[in-house]
Amino acid sequence: MKINWEHWTIGQRTIFVAGCLATVSLFLPWVDVGIATSSGFGQAGFIFLALFIYPVLKVLKNQEISIKWGMVCSILAVVLSIAFAISKTGELFGKTINVSGSGLYLFIACSIALLIGVRKETKRT
Repeated sequence: MKINWEHWTIGQRTIFVAGCLATVSLFLPWVDVGIATSSGFGQAGFIFLALFIYPVLKVLKNQEISIKWGMVCSILAVVLSIAFAISKTGELFGKTINVSGSGLYLFIACSIALLIGVRKETKRT
């Protein structure tokens, strides 16, 4: 496995950067209540990160991404991360609040970028 940035397509670059930033998001707050926060590791976000493994490994190995598995992984990453953010909604003093933190929002953005990158790559082949 080798990082071959100059020879990668836009789709491959997008997948790689999305995977790197998704990993960084685990160190940021996924839940932020103001006085207390919990990182992606504390919220088991590494489970969602597993959905990035297949596309990122295919890019690193310079292999073709299966449209079926690439889309399944990326769509699940988007849907599950958004569902996770929605699950962090609750009531406090009669008001509905969402305590999702910046790390979770970054992860959602990375999941969308993964979907776009996989789509670009599978369209190319």
